[in-house]
Amino acid sequence: MSSSSIYEAYSDESGSPTKRFQTIGVVSGPRDHLALLRRELVSMLKVKGIKEIKFEKVRGHRPKVEAAICFYNLAIDYSAKRKIRIDVLIWDLQDSRHTVVGRDDIANLHRMYYKVLTNLSHRWHINEWKIIPDENSAINWEEIRDFLNMTRFNRPKPDLLRLFESLDEYNFFKFHSIVPRCSHEEPLIQLADLFAGLASFSRDKGTSFIRWLCSEESKHQLVLFDREEDVPEDLSKGDLVRFYLVKEFHEHCKRKRLGVSIRTKCYLHTFNPENPINFWNYKPQHEMDRAPIKSLDAGRGSL
Repeated sequence: MSSSSIYEAYSDESGSPTKRFQTIGVVSGPRDHLALLRRELVSMLKVKGIKEIKFEKVRGHRPKVEAAICFYNLAIDYSAKRKIRIDVLIWDLQDSRHTVVGRDDIANLHRMYYKVLTNLSHRWHINEWKIIPDENSAINWEEIRDFLNMTRFNRPKPDLLRLFESLDEYNFFKFHSIVPRCSHEEPLIQLADLFAGLASFSRDKGTSFIRWLCSEESKHQLVLFDREEDVPEDLSKGDLVRFYLVKEFHEHCKRKRLGVSIRTKCYLHTFNPENPINFWNYKPQHEMDRAPIKSLDAGRGSL
């Protein structure tokens, strides 16, 4: 596989067993485009005097807020030019799929990674990949790579049509390598974290965000750093800073016509999953779509 044909995906997760909404963020694209984006992200961190930026740490420190906005804007600009994709898979631990006794959250994370990686591969129409996840992920990457590589990239066709095609045309996924890295050494993993965190926050605080946004629009001003502001009892100063991030992010997406919405459902979502920034809020597909259970899946593998 030549360097020009290598596609890469950088990933990170947001969420914990105590949080309702769990997310996986993946930044993907051709290696050359991602290298250019990385260079710009590194430059931005140096300008702001920051070694690493993570969504959880963006609470009011001006350089971190400004750096986060720059990260989002660069990602939006690259996505609008179809140089990269951002895919964020969000799932609700209180839906019918996940409210099962003995739920195995690690095995479920494996399955969600499988869903998002196969999905974005089909969106790109590319089956050969290198994956660079955050090294703190709980995933058994060898296991998920082996399972992905046993999955057909092309969907099987009816028997009659298959008579006229070579078996070689039924390609499988080829995840050549999975190389976890420290997020503080890889700004593209930091970018994946920023998207995963933003999506989780919008699900958790979306209704409050819309109320805040309507209030701000009525005042025709944003109050963030330079003036004291009454904070509702159910919100923190950090929440207000993140509301500002969501607002800036959504407005830039609108300017680039990327089809990202928040007002319709009171959380970030993308109506057309083909769009290069895809917030995929997972819904159970049928009655049998259930999260894996520890007692039943023990010894059988996570997938």
